[in-house]
Amino acid sequence: MGMRDHEKAETPGNGRHVYIADLEPGKLRGIYLVTECRNLTARNGKPYLALTLKDNSGAISAKRWDATEEDVQLARPGAYIELSGSVELYKDTPQIVIEHLRVAPAEAVNPEHFEAPPAFDPEQLLAEVTAILRGLGDEHYRLVAEAYLNDEAFMARFGVGPAARMMHHPYKFGLLEHVHSVMKLGEMLCDHYAWCNRSLVLLGLFLHDSGKVVELIGENVPGYSVEGELLGHITIGINLLDRKLQELGEQVPHSKGVLLKHIILSHHENAEFGSPKPPMLAEAQIVHAIEALDAKMNAFLREKDLPAEQQDATGTLRYSKLLKRRIFAPPA
Repeated sequence: MGMRDHEKAETPGNGRHVYIADLEPGKLRGIYLVTECRNLTARNGKPYLALTLKDNSGAISAKRWDATEEDVQLARPGAYIELSGSVELYKDTPQIVIEHLRVAPAEAVNPEHFEAPPAFDPEQLLAEVTAILRGLGDEHYRLVAEAYLNDEAFMARFGVGPAARMMHHPYKFGLLEHVHSVMKLGEMLCDHYAWCNRSLVLLGLFLHDSGKVVELIGENVPGYSVEGELLGHITIGINLLDRKLQELGEQVPHSKGVLLKHIILSHHENAEFGSPKPPMLAEAQIVHAIEALDAKMNAFLREKDLPAEQQDATGTLRYSKLLKRRIFAPPA
């Protein structure tokens, strides 16, 4: 069994955390974060829970057979549960079978076990995003950018929130990481397609997911707000921009506001993915192409080390639920 953060792996009674990446078949007692819980019915007609649990080393499936209504209430996504049970192999993959569970006492939850430090400096990324926006060549778009940068509530959430519930960057600082990445890519594509409106592309990239500051709640386990469920981030983003433009009044030409709204509206490209209009200007096409690429590359990154379904000397294959296709990884 491996070691993490200089901690000894837990044996019942010693109070140490058992990291998911280090689990081996046998008895288990520990505290884990619930990220998903489904209330299902077994073939014998009895209820059971199918859960996904995580810590900062990974995630694992878990089952709670003969689940009670109390179990359902305790094991809600976002809850830390203290469990006892066992680790078993199912189709050569470890899973936890829970015998008993309860809400973990707050004083027993160590955040360091569940919050992996980001692979980047959030303050540095935010500073770079800010510098790009304040360096926009178009004075009108620069005014719009400044309206967001001066909105403390918006920037507070933008700086720590996730970019999605599941698909891409679904973790603390994920929205900042995604927006920084697409804006840096945007600078390069604007250098290549120099005839495009650089300021419109870069501000559009900053704003394309702006509605997610309201749509998404939580960080370790992202979920949707009621407003987010009802409206979605595209509508929320348009509404946010509309308020900024109304505050700025005649300082920003109406036509420029319309182009920004179109970029937000069309960044998913088609109605199947939530955009009622396709990209109808070159800058909107660039924004869509970049944000779609970055979202998919993040999914590849997060899934490349997951267990293989097929492997040989060439590498491994597994089905990606996020990308809806089989994906390849080279040998380790």
